[in-house]
Amino acid sequence: MELNYTLIGSRIKKIRKSQNLTQERLSEMAGISPQHMSQIESAKTKLSLPTLVNICNSLNVSADKILCDVLSADNAEQIGADIAETFKDCTADEVYLMLAVADSVKRSIRTKRIKLSHD
Repeated sequence: MELNYTLIGSRIKKIRKSQNLTQERLSEMAGISPQHMSQIESAKTKLSLPTLVNICNSLNVSADKILCDVLSADNAEQIGADIAETFKDCTADEVYLMLAVADSVKRSIRTKRIKLSHD
């Protein structure tokens, strides 16, 4: 299994921003350089386990919060929380449009999957 460092980096960035932390402040708290933090968030470098632990401790989150997109375990609770967070400040029109897009994407994925299984 290959880790998706893009997802890991984007989750770190999202949590950092939700806590109103700059890259510089988080990197200082985690004991790494601001450049390294930038590279982690943009997936230009792989982060080590000790660095991940330091970042999680600095953000006061568990590693599963950072890795939930790449873990194969059932993470429905985290996905539900992510959906709620995304939709919480949306207007009714925005929610409708995002649900319509999600439904269209789901249908496209399933159609492609059916076509691939027949090939």
